[in-house]
Amino acid sequence: MTDPSTFARDRPAHPLDHWASPELARVSPPNAPSRLRQLADAQAARAAAWSAAIAAGPVLLLAGAFISALSGNPAWVLALGAAGVLLAVPGIVAWKRVRATLPDAGASLVTRGPGSARGGIMMVAVLAVVLGAILGFVSPGIAARGGSTLAAVAGAYVLLVALLVACILVPAVVLGRGRQSFRRRIGSDPRLRAAVEADLATWRDPRGAAGYGPL
Repeated sequence: MTDPSTFARDRPAHPLDHWASPELARVSPPNAPSRLRQLADAQAARAAAWSAAIAAGPVLLLAGAFISALSGNPAWVLALGAAGVLLAVPGIVAWKRVRATLPDAGASLVTRGPGSARGGIMMVAVLAVVLGAILGFVSPGIAARGGSTLAAVAGAYVLLVALLVACILVPAVVLGRGRQSFRRRIGSDPRLRAAVEADLATWRDPRGAAGYGPL
């Protein structure tokens, strides 16, 4: 016969709402390891990658429209618009799927960019200033070739900054809000909550040092 004490030992010490509570997170060190933080960070990293694809789609469409307007060739807007759709539509589908399911926290996804909105804004601002300084340095020579050439270069600069926002700032915002978003969806998404509850019932830290929360 199975010893009833075995079930008592295997039963989680606290319910999910305790581990995911904002109060517990506030009184815990921000770098304290936990299973919930590991899951939230892994999910956010994957969602951030897809968010860059979603945001880059409209930028490609705008780039195609801009080049077509300059060249008079509609092939550009068709080609780059199609590429943008091929990025954005699968990105939206994958982004929703990633946020609704638990990630494989053991398979790490390396992120090289900033991990917060502030860091993303600073990086985009620095790169935009550098590009703007280069443009300002060469603008007298460009202006000598005609106003249309200068307008084309200025438009290209705006599109480059928009691409930086799509590929750097948008993922940084997703990463920075990953834990808060994960907590909110645990409370609002029954599918995700059920998956986390099942994980809570079976997960044990192999090193015995980390708790299931805080988040």
